[in-house]
Amino acid sequence: MLAASVFWTARVKKTADYLVAGRGLPFWVLTGTITATCIGTGVVVGAPGLAYRHGWAGSAYPLGLGLGTAVTGAIFAGTRRYQFMTLGEEIACYYGANRIVVEFSNFTLFLSQLCWLTVQIMGSGSVLGAVTGLRPELCLILAGLIMAMISIPGGLKTVVYTDFLNAGILLCGFGFLTYTALHQSGGMAGLRQATPAVYSSFLGVASYGKGAVAGLIVALGLSVIADPGRRLAMYSARTERGARSSMVAAGIIVMAFSTIIGIVGMYAFRLNSHLPSPDEALPWLVMHALPAWLAALVVISMTSAIVSCANNNAMAAGSFFVRHIFPFVMRRYARNPISVARRSLAVAYVACTALALHAGTIVGFVTRFLPVTMSGLAVILLAGHYFKRTTWQGAIAALGATPAISLAAMYLPMPALLMANPAIAAALIGSAALVIVSLLTPPTQHTFEEVAAGQAIERKAFEGESAALERHPDISPQRGDP
Repeated sequence: MLAASVFWTARVKKTADYLVAGRGLPFWVLTGTITATCIGTGVVVGAPGLAYRHGWAGSAYPLGLGLGTAVTGAIFAGTRRYQFMTLGEEIACYYGANRIVVEFSNFTLFLSQLCWLTVQIMGSGSVLGAVTGLRPELCLILAGLIMAMISIPGGLKTVVYTDFLNAGILLCGFGFLTYTALHQSGGMAGLRQATPAVYSSFLGVASYGKGAVAGLIVALGLSVIADPGRRLAMYSARTERGARSSMVAAGIIVMAFSTIIGIVGMYAFRLNSHLPSPDEALPWLVMHALPAWLAALVVISMTSAIVSCANNNAMAAGSFFVRHIFPFVMRRYARNPISVARRSLAVAYVACTALALHAGTIVGFVTRFLPVTMSGLAVILLAGHYFKRTTWQGAIAALGATPAISLAAMYLPMPALLMANPAIAAALIGSAALVIVSLLTPPTQHTFEEVAAGQAIERKAFEGESAALERHPDISPQRGDP
């Protein structure tokens, strides 16, 4: 991967090459990179840990991601025709480029990618610690450094082509692991006998709880709908049809992969039911239960999955910073966007590594921050696409209500149903707030196409040389109602 990064670094000449791979990626490359992006730390480390503790509930994690990916492709692939560079541009078109909605969304989406990057560093550090026996703190620092060296130099072109190879590696590795688990356990019947009966219930609801399973699937599905990394992949497609097909195909692959995760977690429980942390389930298998050749293949597969997801999160964060955050702060576009993106990513990796040093379990971290950061964004995206009467005031109401409900469910005495389903409650209440406020306020004055045309002008200046920027010094990141 380092070699591929160096190869593409010398061939990245334009801003669009670095941030959206020149918008010419074929279906097969996109399917591979989206699949690899979905199967990151949460899936290969956190979800087996959930399956280790609650059986088939571990499959709910990749199931939610795969379902959200397929739905996002089916609904939003049509936005490829507008040649957006970030999800922030798409949100601006739904709400008349209102500055409050757009800037809030941009900062939230940027921070969400930093949170996901933190999760990937945690997972990579866990794998590195299991293999080397080094101190956890040192492993996290090394993991962040290695990921930064791979993803920063070559941009999205490095990411997509290495991710395509990584997807093949991880599917092969986990396929061999699943065969071994079933063979040694006596098939699914033997695995059921070796684990508590509640583990075999549908999606582990008898062990994890119906509300917790539903909340996890909804939270992860909504997070994909509002995920700038998946949008970045769609915007980079060669055609609109390729964008849709690759997202749906990748979603189906990930949903099928969810079965493997459940089997792996329960297999680890069968062999050792007394691990100190559920996140150690798969690393323990690698170090103590698998033959050397399979252990090596699984380690490579885990690393491939985690680094692929980290690459995607990093590129989404870099594109948001250089396209939105930098212009907002500096009141101008960067004269060398590629250089600014690389430097910002270096800082981001340092910050995310520091955060990873103080985080808890992976699944716990994900379930805490997803409802707070992503539910509201998913609500305004779905509403903007389907409910044409939406207004910027309604969007603000949803963006305020969803994190408030999520935080209240986590930290205040609340009914058990609400506490078990913070993502569902936040999405429902946020949707109600958006509809009510939108109907009580004047309709949006600017159409989607009008704002998209304005975004195209800004993007042309942003992607051009410094001379083009000097010809347009007064272009602001977003325009619209104050």
